[in-house]
Amino acid sequence: MPESAQTSVIGKPQPRIDGPFKVSGTAMYASDFHFPDLLYAVPIEATIANGKIQKLDAAAAERMPGVRAIFHRANIGKIFRSVMGKGMEGICIERRPPFEDDVIRYYGQYVALAVADTFELAKAAADAVRVTYSKEKPNVSPDLKAEDDPQVVATTYGPEHRLQSERGNPDAAFASAPVKLDQTYVTPSETHNPIELQGTTAIWDGQMLTLYEESQAIFNMRGVLAQMFGLPKESVRVITKFVGSGFGSKLWPWTHCCRKRTFASLPSLSARASAASFGHGRIVRSRRLRRAS
Repeated sequence: MPESAQTSVIGKPQPRIDGPFKVSGTAMYASDFHFPDLLYAVPIEATIANGKIQKLDAAAAERMPGVRAIFHRANIGKIFRSVMGKGMEGICIERRPPFEDDVIRYYGQYVALAVADTFELAKAAADAVRVTYSKEKPNVSPDLKAEDDPQVVATTYGPEHRLQSERGNPDAAFASAPVKLDQTYVTPSETHNPIELQGTTAIWDGQMLTLYEESQAIFNMRGVLAQMFGLPKESVRVITKFVGSGFGSKLWPWTHCCRKRTFASLPSLSARASAASFGHGRIVRSRRLRRAS
C-alpha cells in the first residue's frame, strides 16, 4: 500500500516498546541480573593521563574480609588480542587486552580489578589499592591539524587511508577561483552519560561463557570475546535485554575484566564519574572546509 498522510509516521507521536519498562524502573539492565554465589567487581582506574605504573600495592586490599582477588597485570592470566574480520566483524574500541602492560594511555584507564563478596566490599578494596606512577605530559593541545597525520591512520575499523577519495586537481582549482571559503570548525569533547552505566554480568559454566551486557552489537561482541578468551563462538553467549541509552558508547567492546574459570558469576559495574573518562565519548574534532566557485 503506498504511503499517504494517513499511514505516514512522520509528525505523529510513536510509542516506544521499551518506554514503559524504562520509566517504571522494571527494565532489566546488564548489572540488574542476580545469580547464586554472585561476586562483584570494581575497577581501579588510572589517576594520570600519560605515563607508566611504577608500583601497584594491593596487599592491604587483599587482606580485607570478603575480598576474593585483586587482578592486575601480574596475575590476570592469558587474554588474547582480537583481530578484525571481514566487513563489520571483530570491531573493538581498544585492542589492547586488560592490564597488558604498565603504560597509561588515558585518564581513567583500568589498571586493576577488585573482586569481593559484595559491591560495597569490592568498592572499598578498589579504594585501598595504591598505585605509584611515573608521569609524562599528556597531549591536550586543542590545536588539531589534519596535515600532521600520516597517510594511513589507525581507527576502530582498522588501518585506513586518511585521504579516501581524490579527483582532479582541487588545489589548483581553489587557487584560481574568484570566490573562496576556507574555514576550520572545531567541536569540543562530549561525554556520554546514559541512564544505564557500563556494566557486565559474566557467568562461567564449564567452557560456556554467558554475558549479560548493555551492548548495541551483541554478535560482534560475541566474536571479539571468543577471540580474547580463546573460545569457539559457540561457547560465548551475549544477552542484552535493554540498553539504557548509549550514544555510541555501548556499540563496540571495551576492556572486559573477566578471568576464565575463576568465578562462577561476576558483575562489573563502573561508577557514574567514569562516564567522563572510561565511558567513551566524542573527542575534540577539527574540520577544515574549503569551497570555491
